[in-house]
Amino acid sequence: MFHKKDAYTSEWELYEKGREYHHSIGLYEKVNANERFYRGDQWEGVQSGGLPTPVFNIFRRIIDFFTSTVLSSAVRMRYSSDAPATSDGTAEEEACEKLNRMAEDRWERQDMDGLLADALQDAAISGDAVCYTYWDPTVRTGQAYTGDFVSVLIDNTNVFFGDPNCKDVEKQPYILISMRENVENLQKQAKANGVPEAEIRKITPDDDTSYESGDLAKKELENTRCISLIKLWKNEDGHVCFRKSVRHAVIREETDLGLTRYPIAVMNWTPVKNSWHGQAVATGLLENQIFINKGFSMVMKHMMDTAFSKVVYDSTVIDEWSNRVGEAVAVNGPVESVAKVLPAGQMQAGMLDVLQLAISTTKEFMGATDTALGDVTPTNTSAILALQQSSNVPLENVKRSLYRFVEDIGKIWLDFLFAYYDDGRLVPAGKEGERAFLPFELSAFKNELFGCHVDVGPSTYWSEITTLNTLDKLLQLGKITLSQYLERLPDDLIPKKRELLEEIRASEQAAEEALPPEIQ
Repeated sequence: MFHKKDAYTSEWELYEKGREYHHSIGLYEKVNANERFYRGDQWEGVQSGGLPTPVFNIFRRIIDFFTSTVLSSAVRMRYSSDAPATSDGTAEEEACEKLNRMAEDRWERQDMDGLLADALQDAAISGDAVCYTYWDPTVRTGQAYTGDFVSVLIDNTNVFFGDPNCKDVEKQPYILISMRENVENLQKQAKANGVPEAEIRKITPDDDTSYESGDLAKKELENTRCISLIKLWKNEDGHVCFRKSVRHAVIREETDLGLTRYPIAVMNWTPVKNSWHGQAVATGLLENQIFINKGFSMVMKHMMDTAFSKVVYDSTVIDEWSNRVGEAVAVNGPVESVAKVLPAGQMQAGMLDVLQLAISTTKEFMGATDTALGDVTPTNTSAILALQQSSNVPLENVKRSLYRFVEDIGKIWLDFLFAYYDDGRLVPAGKEGERAFLPFELSAFKNELFGCHVDVGPSTYWSEITTLNTLDKLLQLGKITLSQYLERLPDDLIPKKRELLEEIRASEQAAEEALPPEIQ
């Protein structure tokens, strides 16, 4: 009786509709295949028929190269405002500075560098990276459990847009998020929200429809899970509303979150026209990876079967053949044509050439050349750096998408700050080692227009290379001394750098004292 349409919540009907769309574009199949190939599980469901099943995972090599290259520059968010100073003398610039210090603390506490790395990997494998920010009342800040907002990544297969043909998040009529949660925890949430007991009994595992009986034991619920749905939409006031439910029951009724932006940020690896879902870089590599694995599999099988010579003998003349070195073989009768050695089979060299060409061409067309990957002899470092930088040009669009992704997250954070923080709240601000608790005291700026942009700086790796090259040239030209050279080297480059520097300084001082006074 509960398979009837009227037994389902409205969110569940939207969930089924969203799943139909995902199936129509083959999203689940593509994401599953891409994820399997990335982790190296590339022979699932294949009947090898005795063939070896090698994995030459250029798939992961290329994707890791892409994600590392895009994040080769340090990324930070900054708030800005062009509005004039307020009437009480507090300038918006001061408010921006305070917001920036809060953002620095938030960035480190939530390990946003790691989140961006995971987001790029998600986008490369599934086509999209989706960041969801929510208010967690259990988060501890300072000495009290005051709650705070948290940003997490969710799979694109678990997000459903009301208008899947529109890329603009803010123009969506609604956004649906699906999760799998523990049934007992969902029942506790429903009870805390004042849901009647009869409705709470409807919160059951996904494969159970006998909720009217209410005979599920507590111990049976502890390890069971079901799909929960969160629906976000905007009311007439422009505020984001929230409703949580499962298949047959509502966990939390409509709630005004007080936000003006959807707490969802989306990034596509390669945008697809008329779809909010993007194209994964992994999808275009599947067939190439399959060909390379199968080609090497057949080569290996051929070599195992034919790499060694075989002896053919006349069993009517010789009862048994032995391959022992130097052993005499007894023959009854003439020895001519008794045995013959068959040479090893010859394989067409063109097969290996095609496989090597497939690997090199795939990497070249994807922009992951040997030079970009560092698989070359560094005879001319300047030329190699120039080639590496030019090979990264195709990833500029991905970088811009990532920066917009970070800006959207920054705007969502700003929305939460003004919606949930009051002036009496102490907020941690600043980087590690410079952190301090400051009163929020920014409510007066709630209606001001703030922008969020991304600051991009060189990574530690590239800045060290530039530093070393410059110092080497200065030392070679005699513009600096050896002690000045060592002072400016990165600390972890030379073991016992401080002791070495002290010895060189002592030697330089002794040499200077030994010079005649007129030269000194």
